Amino acid sequence: IGFRYTLSLASANPQLSWIILLLGFLALISPFVYFIFFSYLIGKKFSKQIEEPFNHLMEAAKKIQTHELDFQLVAFKSSKELNQLVQAFEDMRISLKNSLLRQWELEDERKEMVAAIAHDLRTPLTIIHGHVEGLLEGGTKNPERLDRYLQTIFSSTQRSIRLIDQLNEVSAIGRQNFIIEPESVNILEFIKRKREEYQILCAKKSITLQCTLAAVTGTIYIDVYRISQVLDNIMTNSIRYCPEYGEIDWIIKRENEKLIFEIVDNGPGFQPEETNRIFDKFYRVDQARSSSTGGTGLGLAIAKNIVEMHGGSIEARSDLDGTVFEVRLRTDFDISRENFLGTSD
Repeated sequence: IGFRYTLSLASANPQLSWIILLLGFLALISPFVYFIFFSYLIGKKFSKQIEEPFNHLMEAAKKIQTHELDFQLVAFKSSKELNQLVQAFEDMRISLKNSLLRQWELEDERKEMVAAIAHDLRTPLTIIHGHVEGLLEGGTKNPERLDRYLQTIFSSTQRSIRLIDQLNEVSAIGRQNFIIEPESVNILEFIKRKREEYQILCAKKSITLQCTLAAVTGTIYIDVYRISQVLDNIMTNSIRYCPEYGEIDWIIKRENEKLIFEIVDNGPGFQPEETNRIFDKFYRVDQARSSSTGGTGLGLAIAKNIVEMHGGSIEARSDLDGTVFEVRLRTDFDISRENFLGTSD
């Protein structure tokens, strides 16, 4: 006869059976309790790590929505991926800020341009209107008066056309598809031709033009028409403000692989604080004097853009003895290789 039975801890200790069962149950669920507890702790810690960056990102998004971009997102001591997200958001903010600032600058510039055009065109058109009225009221009966009125109308018309032409130049140079057309130019022949042109202009005010060349020979790769435009704008500006029987020195020299044009006049000049603004569009040192002499405030801005497209630089300085304009062109600059764009010296 064989007997087989199961002896459990609870049956061996019937008085402690409920305690034993409870301990067994706790032992059974303890791994799950441990897992849940530590998952909660780890999740809470991770939540704290990402909560602050995400709060900053949401706050930044609200600021960007209202075009408030004067803030900075900093890196946090958290995961690498989250830092990459914050950095990407910061890069987006910087790009957006630069884009909006440029857009606002263009809008302000457009408003200033419209106001300047209206101001500059008002004077010649008012003169033309007044003289035409005078002719209609019987001015044609006096030949001397008729000739004087027609001369004034002609000069005012030329001034208006010149302003419109310069506006077209500024607009064309500012477009992305604008390019220059470089060619190999003999420096001496180019300077000789321009000097003859300027001597004719200087003779009208009995201005002495002195041209000095220092070790300048060979050829240079430039857009002849555009560089001529640069020199014309600077030289006519010097002639305009140079007094009668004044002096203009045009110095051409090479220096460290650069061709330098230096134009010095003994005109009234400008204040040192105006140096950084003299190449701005529509900026004129003396508004009243510029209006009377026909200046539009666009010539030097055009010259600066053209020189920089040639990889050069232009600057002006002035003192009690006169004004100096200095144009530096790189003689080793291959415009065709660098897609017609250069870096300022």
